[in-house]
Amino acid sequence: MLLRPGGLTRAVCGGGPEPAAWIVRVLGARLVAQSAVTLVRPTRAVVLAGAGIDSLHATSMVLARLRWPQHARPIWVSGTTSAVSALAGLLSAPAAPRD
Repeated sequence: MLLRPGGLTRAVCGGGPEPAAWIVRVLGARLVAQSAVTLVRPTRAVVLAGAGIDSLHATSMVLARLRWPQHARPIWVSGTTSAVSALAGLLSAPAAPRD
C-alpha cells in the first residue's frame, strides 16, 4: 500500500474507478504504524486499541460508500478487511491480568 498503491488499486478495482494513490498510502502508513506498535508492545491494551481503530475504519467505510458510490468495490474491500482485522484483534488479545 505504501510502495505500490497503483498496483494494489488496479487489482482490487478490477478496471473500475480507483481511489487516489495518496489515500492508499495514508491507509498503508496507518497499517504499518499500527502493526509496528503491536509488534513492539503486544499487550492487551495495545491489541484492543488496534481492534478499535480497525472498527472505526470499517465504520467509516459505510459513510465513504454513501459519499463515493463509484468506489464501492475498494471501499467494500477496505471495510471488510478492517472488520475482520478488528475481530481477529478482539479474539487474539492477551487475557487480562488477574488480581
